[in-house]
Amino acid sequence: MTLPGRLRYTTTAVVLHWVIAALLIAEFAHGWWMQEIPKVPTGVRASAFNLHKSVGLLLLALALIRLGWRIAHRPPPLPPLPRWQAWAAKANHALLYTMMLVMPLSGYLGSVFSGYPILWFGWKLPSWGYADPAIKDLTSVVHLGSSWILLVSLSLHVVGTIKHTIAGDRVMARMGFGRRPPQRVDAWTARLSTRPPPS
Repeated sequence: MTLPGRLRYTTTAVVLHWVIAALLIAEFAHGWWMQEIPKVPTGVRASAFNLHKSVGLLLLALALIRLGWRIAHRPPPLPPLPRWQAWAAKANHALLYTMMLVMPLSGYLGSVFSGYPILWFGWKLPSWGYADPAIKDLTSVVHLGSSWILLVSLSLHVVGTIKHTIAGDRVMARMGFGRRPPQRVDAWTARLSTRPPPS
């Protein structure tokens, strides 16, 4: 069966994917580390939290750009997979996008209702909220919960990619920076046609 389209993502999608991935890993590590910083003196802890918020807002902007690009540019089709695996991959991608928006947005709203100014890489952002402990506590719960959901979703994404790479499905190549022109889907499908049909 010949499928329309190409096997690789666009260069813009690939760059956004890997930049967001690198920043997410750094943000997770930094977020856990900064919890251990003593509250006194306040300067070191405040600087760490401001950096965390700055990167978080950058990630929110990049995730919105990535989502917009994904909507405007159809992604390459998956290799031949059992129906449940294709469904699971699409569901996990939807969860990834959702959490990449919910987590930084909840962090931003928590800062808005903390009563403290928000600095984005040293620039003070307009203040439109007020100090409200109840809202702050709610957004903190959402922020923490979404971070764990995102971590699990990311782990499933990585495990799935490794599994298909070992199986020879070349899923990783869809998000690669290779110089040679993208292969056609019909060539990929022809290469896999000798395999037993998925069960």
